[in-house]
Amino acid sequence: MQQIRIALALSMLAAGIAAPLAEIVAPGNRPVPPGHHALIHATVVTKPGVKIEDATVIIHNGRIVSVTKQGEAPDTARVWDMSGMTLYAGFIDPYVTDAKPLSTTMTQSITGREATAAGKPGFFGTTGNERDPGQTGPGSGLSTMKPDFHVADEFSPKRDTYDEYRKQGFTAVALTPSSGIVRGQSALISLGQGSPNELIIKPNLFQHIVFDPQAAKQEEFPRSLMGVIAAIRQTLSDAQHYKATWDYYQQNATSFERPAYNQALAALQPAIQGSQPTVMEPGSVLMIDKAVRLGAEFGIKPILVASGQEWRRPDLIKATGAQFIVPLILPKAPKMPSDSDWENVSLGQLRAWDWAPEVPAMLQKNGQPISLTLHGLKDKNHFRANLTKAIERGLAKRDALAALTIAPAKLTGVSDQLGTIETGKLANLVMVEGDYFDPKAKIRGVWIEGIWNSFEPQKLAWIDKKKEQDKKKNDEKKEKKDEPEEDKLIALSPIEEDTIFEPENKTVLVRNATIWTSSKRGILKKSDLLIVDGKIKQVGRGITAPEGAHVINAKGRHVTPGLIDAHNHSMILGMVNEGTLPSSAMVSIGDVVNSESPEVHRQLAGGLTVANLLHGSANPIGGQNAIIKLRLGGGPEEMKFKAAPPGIKFALGENVKQSNWGDNKTTRFPQTRMGVPAFHENRFTAAWQYNREWRRFREKGGPPPRRDLELETLGQIITADRWIHCHSYRQDEILAFLRTMEQFGVRVGTLQHVLEGYKVADEIAAHGAGGSCFADWWGYKYEVIDAIPYAGSLMRERGVVVSFNSDSSDLARRMNLESAKAVKYGNTKPADALNFVTLNPARQLRVDHRVGSLEPGKDGDFVIWSAPPLSTRAICLETWIDGKRYFERGEGIQRAEARTKEREKLLTKAKGKAKEDKSEDKKGVANEARAAFFRRALETAHGLGVVDCQDCKIKTN
Repeated sequence: MQQIRIALALSMLAAGIAAPLAEIVAPGNRPVPPGHHALIHATVVTKPGVKIEDATVIIHNGRIVSVTKQGEAPDTARVWDMSGMTLYAGFIDPYVTDAKPLSTTMTQSITGREATAAGKPGFFGTTGNERDPGQTGPGSGLSTMKPDFHVADEFSPKRDTYDEYRKQGFTAVALTPSSGIVRGQSALISLGQGSPNELIIKPNLFQHIVFDPQAAKQEEFPRSLMGVIAAIRQTLSDAQHYKATWDYYQQNATSFERPAYNQALAALQPAIQGSQPTVMEPGSVLMIDKAVRLGAEFGIKPILVASGQEWRRPDLIKATGAQFIVPLILPKAPKMPSDSDWENVSLGQLRAWDWAPEVPAMLQKNGQPISLTLHGLKDKNHFRANLTKAIERGLAKRDALAALTIAPAKLTGVSDQLGTIETGKLANLVMVEGDYFDPKAKIRGVWIEGIWNSFEPQKLAWIDKKKEQDKKKNDEKKEKKDEPEEDKLIALSPIEEDTIFEPENKTVLVRNATIWTSSKRGILKKSDLLIVDGKIKQVGRGITAPEGAHVINAKGRHVTPGLIDAHNHSMILGMVNEGTLPSSAMVSIGDVVNSESPEVHRQLAGGLTVANLLHGSANPIGGQNAIIKLRLGGGPEEMKFKAAPPGIKFALGENVKQSNWGDNKTTRFPQTRMGVPAFHENRFTAAWQYNREWRRFREKGGPPPRRDLELETLGQIITADRWIHCHSYRQDEILAFLRTMEQFGVRVGTLQHVLEGYKVADEIAAHGAGGSCFADWWGYKYEVIDAIPYAGSLMRERGVVVSFNSDSSDLARRMNLESAKAVKYGNTKPADALNFVTLNPARQLRVDHRVGSLEPGKDGDFVIWSAPPLSTRAICLETWIDGKRYFERGEGIQRAEARTKEREKLLTKAKGKAKEDKSEDKKGVANEARAAFFRRALETAHGLGVVDCQDCKIKTN
């Protein structure tokens, strides 16, 4: 008997197969299936682009032993006839989570409920000031920062948990945390059957970060997109500081106090040090650009989850050089109750619908390695149909297969185990009756680590036969129907409609115009303006045109400097307030500049060239500003006016003490007007000490101080590297604020609105602050009961540098007419009144060395008007920035007409598709896809219908 066993073992070794002992299970348990298989006569796609016909695949103990053409089946193997079947490597989904895709839909405007009382550790009366803030136990003080969470710790799937994935051909998935902002660590799991220990292929796979402003509780920081970015930045900075502090402690353990243990910051060390990849879900096309830039601050090159809006800015996407995980969520055209309902469908929605199937191919053609995911598909059965549409729109089948196999295998670091059908790899296979990319081809089952999982339950033969007959009849009926027309892209990308003109030799000469210089030279009649290389070269009469110059005959026209708005909220992505804290100095509008806002073109059409994008007025100390030039077609970074010094929004009055916010908003300090200067004193004292601590460290060394983004920002004010722009109404609060700032040697940049500034104009002038006013707003709430439209002119007469601002997307399109109100209210001379929207705001923003007047050496920003700019008959004809034309009225009209025609074509297409798909309405399977049709891109959502004062009307219900 012993000799027989030895002979059997030798024969198995001769066949190239090890002979492990069979596992004997206790009675009553399902027996372990055989581990030796031969799949013969199969068509095997070993990897994308490589196919073997009539192949034999030998599997033993969960691994592939060999893949050969017409190979012999070992005697000890169970033989499976695969005739007519195609085998693919088992698919891998790199992003499986219970969370919905991060919303790219409508954002709340500043007038929404975003102004809520909340906090971070340290601010009295706010969430986060508890002894154990955030999650219970050691970790971050913010409940949304959970890098120490491991999804594997709670992994215990039921037998049918991932049936939907297996039925689409997936054999392994990256199980991902589903809540928070820094959400924690994923794990690569097998979709086979077994214990959690057996199914986890790779724990601690990725660290996950999601730009989700809804992740925090209603009363907890952060609740805005810019707050989310600030919280991520602070957390990653704290992780760096945590390591530096412990390194210092280990070298100076006897003389340095023991650092606090923080498991959240400890868990971030692999990501910070580059040993663990980081996946970010930004949620919008512009946030993809921001995610890459934010990661670069900390040496992280993130893997990105696509938003579906990448078609809007393929240039920015290509520049990221990032790897993408791509959901296949394709909107469906809805069946409207009546034709008139289509009138409410915007061009943007139609474009997003038409572009959606094109995104995977676009990303692939841009050179981005993509991996496909079922993320966001409530009904996973839609995946193959959506994939077919993506292939119809240009995604090559080979690339599609790569996105399901070798790309996610490489992404998850298991290319040596999965992704291809090769000797030594895990026997994870998909068995398809035909071509997987033919949606009619049936997936018969999957092999997962050498174990067969069939999708066809055993039934009586006569039932199967009847089912096949019924299927054949249905197929015949479908074939009789007319084939649908080929789906071609009609929609344009927004960047395709931008018409920016730059002369070939970068020289522009405007001739024979009335030039409002906004300088000491005043208004020049029948004069010329020469721009060379984006700068003003000469202003005067009889300028000779350089060779090749672009010459504009402006006879009868008026030319002014580009208009400047010192208080604007239009081009901001997401909420304008981070109203959860009394100080949100750590958040930055610069992180959420919305270069895609339709307001850019609209405000260019009104002659606006520079805007000061400000945080709202929900807190005594608001967020950092961003001064931009309206460079249409540029990305957020290109729009930023790099020469402008940084600023920050402060606020006084009812908003910051939460008047009338509700009975549940009475705990956050300050709750009174007198508490506001006390809070300012507290934070500036803390910032002064913070600056001193860092100065001591730079001079003498020692333990590294913690970088505090809030105090760092306030410290920049003390060192005159950042300017305050303070929302203010009442004269008593204005005086108290100026005196508080003078205690710290701080000069205020501007008082915004400053409605009672005329009462204390001498004091404002003596301090040196500017006044950025409403032109004629008064009486809209009791706090402004003494506001008058003469305030701007009166303050100007007393020596205050006065500007008029919009604080409104609507008024920002008519800043020339706002300045004209200074003539009506106060008899200000027209040339001086125009300065309220040109030179004076430039002086307030400390950019008057570059813009604000038409003088040699300054930027070539100018506007051509059809009539005197202060006239109600004046029409903006052309707007130039840096010697480039960003708006021309004729082109603007053509653009509007082209958009109308494009919308009509897309409407016709959408209505046709809605009729084609009406059968699915009856089945009720397309509701999710049809709901997706109505989503609005975050980039186009802000400011819809918002034309009122942004600061003064903070609603709380």
